[in-house]
Amino acid sequence: KFHDERASTPVGPAAGPHTQLAQNLALSYLAGGRVMELKTVQIMDTLQIPRPCIDATNIGFNVEWSQELKVHESQEEYAKAAFLLAALKRLGIPEGLDLAKDGATLFDLSLGYDLKGIQSERIRGFIAGMMDASATLDRLRRELPPDLAGFRDLEVNPVLVSGVTLSTFHGCPADEIELIAQHLMETYRLHMVVKLNPTLLGFEAVNEILHDRLGYHELTLERGAFDKDLKWEQALAMIGRLRAVAVKMGVRFGVKLTNTMIVNNHKRFFADKEMYMSGQPLHVLSTQLLAKLRSALPLIGAGGEPPIMYSFSAGIDQHNFAAAVTADLCPITVCTDLLRPGGYARLPKYLSDLEAEMQKERVSDVESFVVAKA
Repeated sequence: KFHDERASTPVGPAAGPHTQLAQNLALSYLAGGRVMELKTVQIMDTLQIPRPCIDATNIGFNVEWSQELKVHESQEEYAKAAFLLAALKRLGIPEGLDLAKDGATLFDLSLGYDLKGIQSERIRGFIAGMMDASATLDRLRRELPPDLAGFRDLEVNPVLVSGVTLSTFHGCPADEIELIAQHLMETYRLHMVVKLNPTLLGFEAVNEILHDRLGYHELTLERGAFDKDLKWEQALAMIGRLRAVAVKMGVRFGVKLTNTMIVNNHKRFFADKEMYMSGQPLHVLSTQLLAKLRSALPLIGAGGEPPIMYSFSAGIDQHNFAAAVTADLCPITVCTDLLRPGGYARLPKYLSDLEAEMQKERVSDVESFVVAKA
């Protein structure tokens, strides 16, 4: 379950290069992804992104930002993706699945980066179009060529999203993060997930994990990046207040682990001084942060608030996916591993490995699997 809805698998592509275009979302669906974290949209939609902007040779590094499309183009791509998925289901694709049960797919909105941008007319229009895409879907039906006219009566749920993940920039002030999350819940009644940064572990802890435990001595950090970021005590207090807002608005609240990690550029692949790290080292940092958060936060809030949702996207691959599922994380999304050779075709192995582990426990759903492995 995610945002009080059900997806057929707990996995999908993370907000990023795999979720910007309709055809990418369709390929993710065909590979077994059922929770799609749409690429982050923000008011600045004329970005000059350097090329290349992603290096996934081993560890993942990138210098990219949010969507490379105009805001209205992003909304149209996501509507096209919903249409494509509905068409695939009508055609019985993928074959051999009970698509009524195995095709349940959710889109999760991703927004950034500041309150002023999110309150702007363009982003307000974008959010409205994602919550009711009827006009866009009707236009897409009319644009279908004659050989696809049979799809003009295709039923597509115009409510593309019911929840949003907030992706703030590194160094975003604590009060700004809280105001954005509160605004989105109170204005739109959207389920809310706040993406956290691995810097919450603190400079010394991150440095010790990367260098002393993992041996990544080439990865160097700037203490200033930690000084500007959200602090541990601020995060705990903010999460408590936002849980209360979610209860008041009748929506769910959660956190996502984690954003990428800023490191100094020690390579010649990018021209930038700094780059954003993902992949294997980020997986370790994010699981450490998950353990620390779950130890610090009560399962049920003082006011009877429901449990915090934990979504996860950090260095997931076929070898750690089933273990992440047992940690009751949903969704569990992937980016770096899908950038490696094989691409989307790597995803089915995640699910076959999970299925094998579930069969060992003689369970047929994720909730029972989590309980069995507890």
